[in-house]
Amino acid sequence: MRFTSGRLIAPALFLTAGLLVVAAGGAIGQPGKDKEPGKEKKDKDKGPKGGPEKGAKELHKAFDGITDIAQGAPAGKEATRLFDHAKNFYRAALKAYPDEPRRFRELAIAANDAVRGLDHLRRASFQPVANLPEPPTDFDGPPPPKDGPKGKGAPPPPKDGPKGRDLRDDPAERGPWSPALDVLTNVHNQLATTEVPARGAGRDFLDAAKNVYRQARTAYEAGDYRKAAELARAADAWLRVNEHLDRAEWDGPAAPPLAPEPKGKGAPPPPPVIK
Repeated sequence: MRFTSGRLIAPALFLTAGLLVVAAGGAIGQPGKDKEPGKEKKDKDKGPKGGPEKGAKELHKAFDGITDIAQGAPAGKEATRLFDHAKNFYRAALKAYPDEPRRFRELAIAANDAVRGLDHLRRASFQPVANLPEPPTDFDGPPPPKDGPKGKGAPPPPKDGPKGRDLRDDPAERGPWSPALDVLTNVHNQLATTEVPARGAGRDFLDAAKNVYRQARTAYEAGDYRKAAELARAADAWLRVNEHLDRAEWDGPAAPPLAPEPKGKGAPPPPPVIK
């Protein structure tokens, strides 16, 4: 009997396909080989919320923010004092890393909030770019008239006292002033309920928040809504500093001693020059 190559190829292909099916079925049936949908991502993200990884990111963020502000810090004794506090928070956070995760994370965030306030304070002095219109203030509908509904001007800033007028949710009162008024209202409400620290860094940040809030009100009443918003955001950032200082059980304004630089062999040489 003669066998041709064509008659042999078909059974061989069938046998190969069968072996592949059996092998795949065996792999699927083995324990631990397959995972439920989304299990890999779940395992990857396993760990306490806000763990050491997030705290380390806050440290890097604080370092970058402090470095950025140092290139052009806002002028004045108060701003200089707050910047010194921010650097102290960072040093203390670095000293607590990684043995005290809660403390180093809270101090790093406090440093970030301190620097963020300084950045808003710096932005408040920026001059607008010529012939560059500002972006819309509302994104859920058409922009409001330039001078407000029916030609009305900007509403007044929050009044002094525990219950200022809250116009944030009134669509008839939205206008170019709205972002500044939103932040001013938030800061006003926080200041009305904030406990005053006896002394130290917390007191410095609270006093600075009150000062820039008053400046923001003045800018708002003068119609400089961009400046008012930046100053109010600085106050909001500095009010958040005390929350993190309380959680970190910050002892006071004194800076912790710097750890000595480790003695090493130095950096390895860079890659060779390409000719």
